[in-house]
Amino acid sequence: MTALERLAVGVGDYDHTRDLWTGGVTSGALELDVTVAGSPEEVFSRFLEGGEWDAAEMSFAVAAALRGQGDDSLVVLPVFPARAFRHGAIYVRSDGPVGEPADLAGRRVGIPAWAQTAGVYVRGLLASEFGVDPRSIEWIQAGVDEPGRKEPVEIGFEGFRIRSEPEATLDRLLLDGEVDAVISARPPASVERRDRRVRRLFKKHTFDEMEYAKRSGIFPIMHVLVVRREFHDAHPGFSFELERMFTEAKDRSIRRALSAVVPSYPLPWAAANAARARDLIGEDFWPYGVEPNRPTIELFLDHCADQSITPRRLDVDELFLRAPSTASL
Repeated sequence: MTALERLAVGVGDYDHTRDLWTGGVTSGALELDVTVAGSPEEVFSRFLEGGEWDAAEMSFAVAAALRGQGDDSLVVLPVFPARAFRHGAIYVRSDGPVGEPADLAGRRVGIPAWAQTAGVYVRGLLASEFGVDPRSIEWIQAGVDEPGRKEPVEIGFEGFRIRSEPEATLDRLLLDGEVDAVISARPPASVERRDRRVRRLFKKHTFDEMEYAKRSGIFPIMHVLVVRREFHDAHPGFSFELERMFTEAKDRSIRRALSAVVPSYPLPWAAANAARARDLIGEDFWPYGVEPNRPTIELFLDHCADQSITPRRLDVDELFLRAPSTASL
């Protein structure tokens, strides 16, 4: 029996990756050594700065920024472990001056990082849907609930006003009126504890997101799967096998989500909500691969170029470098 190649991979704790470490998905070529990290930030840090793992879940914005800088150390696979609509990622004071999206023009807005994927999508949404020029805003960068957060990758900020506040937190800045809004994938602590002084800008954000999905066909991608170049070059065919394994795990999760017998998640109406997502997005409502996601990817790359995440507009095929089709395991 041929020994399996061992591949260490770091991911978040998702149902659609669960079968990769529980034995539900197996391979005749790869043996996955999966580490489940507590947060996306932990995965990114341990992979990029700590040098852990051969493959990992990675911020889409960081992956694009690195490729835009000519960094070819990571092979980006069209596997998307994290996706989320982000109308609900804008937080304002209940008694503040921002009552609707257009009011953000010319304001001070807090962000945890310019290269946070969620923020890229929100800024693009504000510009394209509501006419808010990101260059009109003074951006304040700080940790959401703890001070000291830094940009995950070096980028240029041509034409944008961005000020770092390493000793501050976005939650405190919002409560104190030092910023007029906060854009963050992670809700500030005051929002989590339902402090009435703060609220989401889009009060019915779920319905706004559903309408946006139906109208635009866009399902924002937050994270991609990346493989270190040295591993990929040594075993080029394994990229296909890794993609296949992640896809099978995701497909199994979708079937669980749609099952109306007993919910797979501790959530009432889980199957009904999964069916609603299928009706809005399609039979595979969490698609992997380039072509099913091309409109979303193209839009994101437009946003990255517009916001100086990348120094130029990247091409889709340039970003998703693939193993040769003739590669064999």
